[in-house]
Amino acid sequence: MSDLSRIERLSNLTYWATVVLTYVLPLLVFVTVLRGWLRPETILQAYPQIAPQTEVSALQASLAAIVALVAVLPLIGAFLAMTSLFSRYRRGEILSDGCAEDILRIGRAMLFLAAATLLVPTIQLLILSWSSPPGHRILQLGIDSGTLGFLMSAGLLFLIGWVMREAARIKAENEGFV
Repeated sequence: MSDLSRIERLSNLTYWATVVLTYVLPLLVFVTVLRGWLRPETILQAYPQIAPQTEVSALQASLAAIVALVAVLPLIGAFLAMTSLFSRYRRGEILSDGCAEDILRIGRAMLFLAAATLLVPTIQLLILSWSSPPGHRILQLGIDSGTLGFLMSAGLLFLIGWVMREAARIKAENEGFV
């Protein structure tokens, strides 16, 4: 028999951390987006590639804000799945179909989040630069090693969830024979 108390204690801490993050991070993003919407000129500080004389309209600020808020959805999805997973672990549920599904949902959400990390700044930059002087409109897609590593980790987590689902299925099948 294994001692699950360490897993249960650690899962309790991570459960509460993800509960807090599920509500605090979207609120912080919303406040940041609201500030940018109320003062569109502050948005340009985040995008030094845009010509300084560019004026950002309320429509552009609103569209950039909507893109930012939509990009938070996979993050919230990942946190909700993590909260569910850590809740299962705190109860001592380790190798179950529910745990596998949660891990799969986390991996899927992180893959969407990695895609959003690539696409959101590109879309926002395009929106914010459309009123730039001719020759200064920008379409820029950038990937760095951190984003690539995040994408690979998300893919790994997705695959682990898939493998866990199969392991849970085999475990349930074997328990049926005993």
